[in-house]
Amino acid sequence: MYLFDLHCDTVTRLHDGERLAPGDRSLRQNGAHLALGRMACYDWCQCFAIFMPDEYRGEAAVDYFESCYRFFTGQLAENADLAAQAFTAADIREIISGGRCAALLTVEGGSALAGDLGRIARLRECGVRVLTLTWNGKNELGSGMACDEGLTPLGREALPLLEEAGIVVDVSHLSDSGFWEVQKRARRPFIATHSDSRAVCGHGRNLTDDQFRAVAAAGGVVGLNFSTHFIAADDPDPSYAALSAHLGHFLALGGEDAVALGSDYDGTDVPSWLEPAERIGGLYGRVKAEYGEKLAQKLFFQNAMAFFERYDARGEPPCGM
Repeated sequence: MYLFDLHCDTVTRLHDGERLAPGDRSLRQNGAHLALGRMACYDWCQCFAIFMPDEYRGEAAVDYFESCYRFFTGQLAENADLAAQAFTAADIREIISGGRCAALLTVEGGSALAGDLGRIARLRECGVRVLTLTWNGKNELGSGMACDEGLTPLGREALPLLEEAGIVVDVSHLSDSGFWEVQKRARRPFIATHSDSRAVCGHGRNLTDDQFRAVAAAGGVVGLNFSTHFIAADDPDPSYAALSAHLGHFLALGGEDAVALGSDYDGTDVPSWLEPAERIGGLYGRVKAEYGEKLAQKLFFQNAMAFFERYDARGEPPCGM
């Protein structure tokens, strides 16, 4: 089964040792949601996020990013038989065809730039393919969903520079006003790596119908988030039907070619039937039974893969070069 997951926080969780036993920090086998060894049955691409906590600013943010980046590359070196970093869409297909996980590096939080747009070049050098502009609070680029203050002047200046660098802008976590600023100013497709439907579950982290349509109209994709908090407001262990309601709603909005997966593994609580990550194959079977194999393949792999192929077709030099 082919799989493309737009968001997990596994690298950061292992780096920090959050809710793990001492020494349990290997990407190969661990007590976290996702481990390379347990996922080896899939032909897959995984976006591994470096999550930037809101409290880190300036040099502290730079140091934290660099520490997580060293951990990420070190883990890939130790597990080269199972995974390799992908810098381009072509890399993704080549690595998967060789039987390994194609690991795309992303960053969750524009504080990784430390207020210096010159650091966009450093992110590109590291192979970062996606930048989530904010987490829930404020940073130098804008405000997250916790406060609706939109983009900062620096954030507005950053957008075209990120696009020129081939780094995809991610609007998950961004405030509503910030979202619409991105939509107005973007010259290239943007995405929401891990967001559900606000019409189905009214959490502010989810997308409104107009926002979903805007991402799709821009040529982007939206990753279905497995977070229990965003699937159902009052259910700590939502069922497949509850998650399917979000997918069905996005499809009703015309989103067949815009829906993807953004699990949020290791960054949140997920339904018991989706934990650990290797159980995701059961979701494929249920989606296939309800919506058909064509839609299941689009959701699980084809739409996200097609997005990066379209993005890379602009001809920018590969990241990491």
